[in-house]
Amino acid sequence: MINVSDAWKSAFPGTHFAVLAMEEVENSSEHHGVEAFKASLEKDLRLKWSGKGRSDLKNAHPFDAYEAYFRKFGQGYPVLHQLESVALKGKPIFSPSALVSCMFMAELKNGILTAGHALERCAAPFLLDVAQGTETYKVLGGREKKLLPGDMFLSDRVGILSSVLHGPDDQSCIALQTGRVLFCCYGVATVAAAELFCHLEEIERLVRILSPSSRRTELAVFP
Repeated sequence: MINVSDAWKSAFPGTHFAVLAMEEVENSSEHHGVEAFKASLEKDLRLKWSGKGRSDLKNAHPFDAYEAYFRKFGQGYPVLHQLESVALKGKPIFSPSALVSCMFMAELKNGILTAGHALERCAAPFLLDVAQGTETYKVLGGREKKLLPGDMFLSDRVGILSSVLHGPDDQSCIALQTGRVLFCCYGVATVAAAELFCHLEEIERLVRILSPSSRRTELAVFP
């Protein structure tokens, strides 16, 4: 499903990328089972990080590895900011649909950067590559962004689907009508392939709470 460029392999030696593809998925704005898991996770995260500060979150693995990647580009790791909001400030986990909630919850629990795409809106094959700094795409909300040189990104035959620094594109975003979904995990240095694999297995378990009849069509780690 994924082709990995030589430039990516050269730029990120020892780094991994992983995908989970599922079909016959049902989505909804809310789902009682997903909401119950969300409430439990919020409680667990607040208990786990009780009495801690942002520096504790930032220094915990794998948040430290992702923060280091983002800091090279003068940015902060957005999942870390989301965890701080939920665990330290007591805010609820918000997402536009139950299917997206499954991904967000696993991100907050495991710290692994993940992008979700509606496979119906993608045109395989896919290419994992490293940006030259001239590539552009429309991110969520429709705003056009230019990739920063050296960033990782995934594209299909039509255009860019996501990048580490700017996130998923607007065209292939998960919607209520999504029935085929692709979850993509961007690894960074010191994040093992097994961590990405286990993270995607957890997303799959959560999706099955929402959609018991859904089925996995691919779970793989690259390169």
